[in-house]
Amino acid sequence: MDNLPESVDHEILNGRIVHAIKAYRDASGCTIHEAIDFVQERDAELHRDRPTP
Repeated sequence: MDNLPESVDHEILNGRIVHAIKAYRDASGCTIHEAIDFVQERDAELHRDRPTP
């Protein structure tokens, strides 16, 4: 998604996965399953780029 709301990444980085899924669904209009898949992939990507200290 080209115009991913910043709130999705913010919620993921703060461990608020359900809120991230809702924010992504609201922005994209996708199904719950598509949103879960996207957030799981995005979570892995963000944590790969920003390892936990």
